Amino acid sequence: MVNSLTNFFFSLIRLGLGISQSLPFKEITDKEWNAILKMAHKQTMMGIMMDAINRLPDGISRPPKDISMKLVKMGVNMERFNRMINLKAVDMTSFFNEKGMDAVLLKGQGLAALYPNPLHRSPGDIDLWVDGDRKILMPICNKELKGEEFTYHHIDVILSDGIELEVHTTPSWMYAYHRNSALQRMFRKWIKDAKYIELPGGAGRVKVPSDEMNRVYLMVHLYRHVFSEGIGLRQMADYAVFLSKGCTEEDKAIAMEHLKELNMTKFAGAVMYVMKVVFGLEDSCLLTVPDEKRGKILLQTILDGGNFGKYDSSIDRSIKKDSAMSFITRNARNFRLIKEYPEEVIWGPAFKLWHFLWRILNRNL
Repeated sequence: MVNSLTNFFFSLIRLGLGISQSLPFKEITDKEWNAILKMAHKQTMMGIMMDAINRLPDGISRPPKDISMKLVKMGVNMERFNRMINLKAVDMTSFFNEKGMDAVLLKGQGLAALYPNPLHRSPGDIDLWVDGDRKILMPICNKELKGEEFTYHHIDVILSDGIELEVHTTPSWMYAYHRNSALQRMFRKWIKDAKYIELPGGAGRVKVPSDEMNRVYLMVHLYRHVFSEGIGLRQMADYAVFLSKGCTEEDKAIAMEHLKELNMTKFAGAVMYVMKVVFGLEDSCLLTVPDEKRGKILLQTILDGGNFGKYDSSIDRSIKKDSAMSFITRNARNFRLIKEYPEEVIWGPAFKLWHFLWRILNRNL
């Protein structure tokens, strides 16, 4: 249940992201500031809180001095790390380009460029979608980049400076076979429409997905988080900042047609509820009508679980990945979603078994 303190938190998110310039309250006590910043930490939104504090209207109390000093230190480290990742994203793009492979920067640093302060988006890893034959790409990642793990959709790499790189052979996937086939066809079409942008701070140019792709792909990415690691407000904030740019009614219709083909219209309604309630997006920015019932369930899951579902007690992270116990517990957890998204829940076990066999058959590539 969303209480008044949580609504304070949502209002500050909107202020920090530049979506709203006003606040529905005039006073925040030190105790409330501590609670709000605890929520921000749980959701990996501290950078957004820093920007919100800097934009507070006159007359509203700031956080206690000791907390403010910690935020300043955190902000300096965040900016430094973002600059490092931006430079590395450009370097790795060039690495694959020199081998004759096109590379598209997904999510993260590409979307950060849309934020009012790009260096205050909490950074993660680098996601590069590389357009190349998997049989050629995987040996390059394994031998030249010392790839550590590979799955159907990406290869995990830890770079020499500790930055994590995910080399994607496809941006995402669906559990349901026919839906996944449709999604992969969409990706093959969209990769031709990728566009260049300049990353902040003069880091250099990279390719990012077209807006048409991002309207669908970012939704699919959220969907995957719901069924795997867990979902937090950071991923939702990325989508909110992207949607706040606005689009035409024709753009919305095209996006919803794609989402209908993927059987994701109900989830889209839930996400639009979060976009409106948390981020205050106008109806003109939403892709479809918000679904309050599913949206409330999704929002509560986000608030309870935090970033990547780290606080979700239903996810036992002590269980070894790819083990039988992991298979059982994760499918049991997803079964809670059977009423909302039955098709993806039912197809989940079959996909996971197929993926286990696929990795065995492709381990020597």
